[in-house]
Amino acid sequence: MKSRFAMLARLSRKASLSLACLFLGLSLAAPSLRASNLDTAARQLADRIASTTGPGSITLEVANRSSLDDKSAKEVRSAIQAELRIKGVHAVAADQSVGSVNVILSESLREFVWTAVIAIGADPPRTVLVSSPRPPAAPFAPAFPLTLKKTLLFSNEQPILDAALIDASGGMLAEGVATIPAGARLLVLEPARVVVYRQQSGHWDLETSLPINVSRVFPRDVRGRLFLRRDHLFDAYLPGAFCRSSSAAPLTMNCARSDDPWPLTSDEIGPNAVRAFYAPARNFFTGALSPGIGKISNAPSFYSAAPLARSNYTLWVLATVDGSIHEIDGVTDQAIRSARSGSDLAAIRSTCGAGTQLLVSESGDSDRDSLRAFEIPDRDPVAVTSPLEFDGTISALWPNAALASAVAIVKRADTGWYEANRITISCAH
Repeated sequence: MKSRFAMLARLSRKASLSLACLFLGLSLAAPSLRASNLDTAARQLADRIASTTGPGSITLEVANRSSLDDKSAKEVRSAIQAELRIKGVHAVAADQSVGSVNVILSESLREFVWTAVIAIGADPPRTVLVSSPRPPAAPFAPAFPLTLKKTLLFSNEQPILDAALIDASGGMLAEGVATIPAGARLLVLEPARVVVYRQQSGHWDLETSLPINVSRVFPRDVRGRLFLRRDHLFDAYLPGAFCRSSSAAPLTMNCARSDDPWPLTSDEIGPNAVRAFYAPARNFFTGALSPGIGKISNAPSFYSAAPLARSNYTLWVLATVDGSIHEIDGVTDQAIRSARSGSDLAAIRSTCGAGTQLLVSESGDSDRDSLRAFEIPDRDPVAVTSPLEFDGTISALWPNAALASAVAIVKRADTGWYEANRITISCAH
């Protein structure tokens, strides 16, 4: 699948425009200006809450889904509570209240957007909101210069959909290993089979080939994913099909037709255990999520998604089929529609910079793609590495189970063969 991050590639080559301009984002400015905006918005929201509730006692909950830090969010809550008290509305425990007020602090690309859902007695809930401009951001400079590295794992004449490295015991290969140890195995997902190779004397020897015996026609641009599991070796997802390996030797695999949603990460429980329905006749996710991301269960159709952990929520970044980037925090879905985004992105963790980076594919020439790493300190992607060039087009980009590296599948421009590359980030000093 051809990357769509063409505009970012042109910006990186010209080196004359900042990525922040491309994404039209704004973040928090000087403390004095920020405080003024927050105080004004807090007073406005308190006015609208009090006008709806009238004097009395309520429970007050404030959830931060914005780029405000914990200290600022607590200050907002205190300001709202103080203003309410002036107007005769007191925040008390639930057993002493006549209603509840749930405030959600969110934001769009240009504004803070604060919403209050008010429920009094048996009356239907009412919603009030206020918005306030976000001041211009101060320039962000990453703490460390970062470098993307690629290691060729495997090349194949047949299409490669995904690949996963495991150690001799079947566990995930430790990160930071300079060379692949003897006995390590490589799982390679192809459209018609899963192939297991074993490392011997510096090369991969075929160990076993497990056919995908599912009666269906895959789309032309077929995609697929491998997930390593604790109670068996792996699961494999393909359009309209699901395969599960055995848990003991000799290794076998059972496949069946399936329209169940695909996991977006290897997490089977927790806030990142989000699944998305894949369009079996196409090459993208429909946007239907199960479970949802917070309160959002339907997103635009997308090619790939990546979770970025925040202090009190997870920000999901989606590369949608219309060429835009969507940022979903569980309450709001913010679209950046002026940029032509890449179709492949993945989050990986490192010991550098912010600790989590977003890999994004960029298209250059018609038959050459590259990868670049970004950080999102607020809601605006900021480039933290130079492009990592490939001798072909990126057809897939998947993170490994621990998010410590990613696998980039590239179709070479000269031979037409497919290559699986391991992508890591290092701290350049």
